[in-house]
Amino acid sequence: MCKQNLTKSLIRAFGVMAAVAVIVSGVTFAALQSQQAKLTGNIIQTATANLQVSPNGSSYANSLDGFAFQNLVPGGVAVPNVDTYAFYLKNAGGTPLSLKLAVSSTPLNPDNADLSKVHIMLWPGDGSSVQSFTLAALISSYSTGGLPVLSASRLTPGTAMKYNIQIAMDVDAVTGSGANISNIDLSFSGTATN
Repeated sequence: MCKQNLTKSLIRAFGVMAAVAVIVSGVTFAALQSQQAKLTGNIIQTATANLQVSPNGSSYANSLDGFAFQNLVPGGVAVPNVDTYAFYLKNAGGTPLSLKLAVSSTPLNPDNADLSKVHIMLWPGDGSSVQSFTLAALISSYSTGGLPVLSASRLTPGTAMKYNIQIAMDVDAVTGSGANISNIDLSFSGTATN
């Protein structure tokens, strides 16, 4: 029995010494811990998205007077000749932009031309293929941000792209002796992209 008590006492002594060693090493660790090293006053700022338009590729603004497309024959060739009505879009911001187009106004259409048969054709100056939008689709797309410009659609920061614009009408877009559609605001927008 004495041997058994001695074994229990030794086990208990080793247990106490192990516990003391754990406590002492924990205190030693805490005592050797450094002060905090901080990065203070951080700022998070997004890149800017800034699309501008120009008549000549040298002076840019947020808006530009539009064009008068006259003597259009429904079912005939688009007017005017390519490269007659040109404009430039420039990414003046800090992030690449994906382009969209919409009509941001309510056109005046007293002769009730079928706007789904009036085509706005966009010719990129880089030789990409022409893209045709119907006036009706551009009007209805304004509430959702516009229709994607697919040709030369991405502008990197600081770059500009020349575009030419033409208008065409289907032969059955108008009934009667003629039509006049006015107050058409073509609105280009750029959405940040990678």
